[in-house]
Amino acid sequence: MRLTGILLAAGKSTRLGRDKLAVAMPDGRAVAAWSLQAALDSELEQVICVVKPEDSLEWLPENVLQATVNSSNYRDETKLQIAVSTEYSSGMAASLQCGLKEAKAYGAEGVMILLADQPLIRAQDINQVSAALALNTQSDYAAAADGEGRKPPVAFRSHMFDHLLALVGDEGARKIMRNATFSGTQVNLPDFCFWDADTEAELERIIDYVNESAQMK
Repeated sequence: MRLTGILLAAGKSTRLGRDKLAVAMPDGRAVAAWSLQAALDSELEQVICVVKPEDSLEWLPENVLQATVNSSNYRDETKLQIAVSTEYSSGMAASLQCGLKEAKAYGAEGVMILLADQPLIRAQDINQVSAALALNTQSDYAAAADGEGRKPPVAFRSHMFDHLLALVGDEGARKIMRNATFSGTQVNLPDFCFWDADTEAELERIIDYVNESAQMK
């Protein structure tokens, strides 16, 4: 199944008070760079990274930055595309739909929505969600899950695109996952996969986890 990843990296970081996606992790790479690299290392056929118009993209690793393409020019040799969401300030739905329109133009059979502020997601986690959607052919979507319910990363089949395009404001994929009309399957992942960098305390927890994991190796 030809899945395109849509990495949402156009948030306003209002809770943190600074650009959380550009905050350096212990290895020097930015928070968003970790999330992006996981998507690129996964089995997703293509990754569309949705950013704000004012994003300098300095958080991108140099080798990745050189491989980027703009939204009107696809290249076979790279799976990364940068898409600019001019309406990002109106809410998450606008950024999601910006990426989705590019995925439709590419001819994707489905999309996986990922959040750039979750740096501990791994390629293997993304692949598990992709595999679940491929295996469960009657499901409209496949989503990651923890003890609090289904969450991104979540993959949707192409017949769900119109429902995603109908979202407004800060409505995200969770609205669809909570709708009993649609059938979904879930993949249980470790709690740390869902940790985001919304606040200083949450960011500190992520960095502490990375440091502790490195010491255990």
